[in-house]
Amino acid sequence: MMYFLSGLPRSGSTVLAALLNQRNDIHVTPTSGLIDIFGSVVQTWENNPSIKSQKQTKEHLYETLRKLIPVRNDGKITVDKSRGWVAPQIQKTMSEVLDSPIRIVATVRDVAICAASFAKISKPENLAEFCNGSLIGHLKGSYAALHDGYTEHPENILFVEYDELMSDPQAVITKIEAFWNLQPFAHDFNNIDGKSVAEDDENAWGVAGLHDVKPKLKNTGTSAKEILGEFEYRFNAPKFWKGETEQKKDVLDFQVEAAIRGEFDVAEAMCKTILELRPHDDRAAFNRGWYALRQGNLKEGFELLDRGRNEEVFGNFNPSRMPMYDGRPLNGEVVLLILEGGRGDQIHAARWAREIVSRGGVCVVSCMPELASLMMLVDGVSAVVESKIAGGVYHEYYVLGMSGYLSFLTVNNAPYIPCKTIKPNGKIGLRWQGNPRFEHEHNRIFDPAPLFTIPAELISLQRDIGIDNIPDHVQKPCLDTWLHTKSVIESVDKVISSCTSVAHLAAAMGKETWIISPVLPYYLWADGKDTSIWYRNVRLFRQEKFGDWDTPLAKVTGEFTQNIRRVK
Repeated sequence: MMYFLSGLPRSGSTVLAALLNQRNDIHVTPTSGLIDIFGSVVQTWENNPSIKSQKQTKEHLYETLRKLIPVRNDGKITVDKSRGWVAPQIQKTMSEVLDSPIRIVATVRDVAICAASFAKISKPENLAEFCNGSLIGHLKGSYAALHDGYTEHPENILFVEYDELMSDPQAVITKIEAFWNLQPFAHDFNNIDGKSVAEDDENAWGVAGLHDVKPKLKNTGTSAKEILGEFEYRFNAPKFWKGETEQKKDVLDFQVEAAIRGEFDVAEAMCKTILELRPHDDRAAFNRGWYALRQGNLKEGFELLDRGRNEEVFGNFNPSRMPMYDGRPLNGEVVLLILEGGRGDQIHAARWAREIVSRGGVCVVSCMPELASLMMLVDGVSAVVESKIAGGVYHEYYVLGMSGYLSFLTVNNAPYIPCKTIKPNGKIGLRWQGNPRFEHEHNRIFDPAPLFTIPAELISLQRDIGIDNIPDHVQKPCLDTWLHTKSVIESVDKVISSCTSVAHLAAAMGKETWIISPVLPYYLWADGKDTSIWYRNVRLFRQEKFGDWDTPLAKVTGEFTQNIRRVK
């Protein structure tokens, strides 16, 4: 027999473990590595060719795992303590290994108070960095695992709330005894020995005392507002163990909603107020960057957007350990241009290669593997490497693609991807939907039917999604690779697209490109104009009212109607 103890960090699992260790029939471990051992065995079993060749069954695997379950000489039942036991797949596997439902006691507490408790004991010098650090990452990961585990297998988990454990420990113990089918035991709540569950926190986390247990139960009375201050709102996670399903909205959520509706003056004023109250709020600063770009303040705008990296809402992980390039003259030094974000972001940021070369450098680009062949054609690029191994490529400086403007403080809107010259042929390339995983992609989707009425030879540039209802008169060329897509773009007079990676490719090639943009546009189109400072050949057809796509689409199709009338 084996039971499990899990839950959120700083929610009382250690003190509960110490209390339960007063019993003479069970032993609760400190945070255990057993789950990692199990995981290693499963991974080896699934991937080792020699095991596959022996035609070992899943039951053979389970038998091996059963032999790893600790059996004590004193006859006590082991209760293994680890955050990971609640993960849905692990619950499923362990139920099969034990041949009975897994029984997990999980301690819980308001997430903001858990975070504040971490801050109280670690005493960080910089709360903003702390809120993006490993301890908070551990807290968020534990919350997500517990939420998913409870969603999949609610019958396997007994929640113990920290406040209840402190205020009425006997009631909590009674519930646990019933859940684990234990005999009643008289616990001493005023003489708790934490030695049996002590851990080397300083070595593991760099913070001593995270698992220290006081001899007497006492609610610490931690105040999230007092300790976290302006950062408290980040931890408004719903208490799903109490039936809460929606996260409490912060004023920043209302600011974003106003922006999506196109209420920019209201949204900007809200953003300014938020930053006055929470000057270290990187997410609010990131949002404010959009408005700086809207006003034409590129340097300020990108500096503010760059703070979004601290919240993982802008750019990607930086693999380089070298200094960031600052625009200085170069003499053959290698500069790694790290392309980030989605495919469109990476195609757009490839423009910085020619700036590196113009200053005397050699440019190596890192990008998504599927874009590699395209990036080798970019003006100024000497070599291309896949993003995941970019850190191992020799270079002396780096440039982060989405923040490239800060390295050069200039915009060159000339094409930078070669394009074959063709005679005008009246062909129009169409693209109307981008990556559905993009955060606000649903706000960029429109019914493309009006585009199919354009009186021209129409070529589809749509791939994978949105292709089911393309009319027969619209040609469907091969778009298997980005070089195929480039070739099709070369064959048309004009590309009409929603805000997608195809639009960026066409614009970077110098092809006349019309972009149909939602009321809250991509940050590169934030200035509200119908032209782009980034591409000399782009025209923007903007949604003027949230939800109304008829107006911009009518403008697009109307242009062709007027042209026909002029020809007549």
